[in-house]
Amino acid sequence: PFRWKLNYIDKNRAKVETISTLFGRSMHEVLQEYLTVMYTETIPVADSLDLPKMLFERMSENFKRSHGSDISVTKEEMVEFFEDGCTIIEWFRKNKNDYFAKRGFELVGVEVPIEWPIQNGVKMYGFLDVVIRDTVLNRIKIYDFKTSRQGWNKYQKADKKKLTHLVLYKAFYAKQYG
Repeated sequence: PFRWKLNYIDKNRAKVETISTLFGRSMHEVLQEYLTVMYTETIPVADSLDLPKMLFERMSENFKRSHGSDISVTKEEMVEFFEDGCTIIEWFRKNKNDYFAKRGFELVGVEVPIEWPIQNGVKMYGFLDVVIRDTVLNRIKIYDFKTSRQGWNKYQKADKKKLTHLVLYKAFYAKQYG
């Protein structure tokens, strides 16, 4: 409990940057940019984006920004993660229509903040990766990107610990935004 207080109430925690967090942030930024362009402009404009180049640039920028946090990343790791990212991007392009439709949907936002008081100064605090509204049924869809390089098998998809945060996001989004 004391460690939790130091970390989350007193905000006295060291932010540890790894190649995985750098990669995850970069992938999120690229996919979120694609969806922002898709929903605010057109699908052909979004499809014309050079996502691998964007990923390379975002990984480079995020590495430079985090370099002060003593991140230890080799050139080989950056190349390996970039190549894995290109594979993810290829999968995303082929399968995006199974998850994201434009007709009847609108982008509410990316990195949508949630901050809701729970009790005694403790708050639910987080950011939703992508929020989309079904304009026909007036329903909200919340997407949380997972950029695991090992993939997501049926056991990981069924893991209640991995799914619980989505239920919390849903509950607190509903409270905060009605």
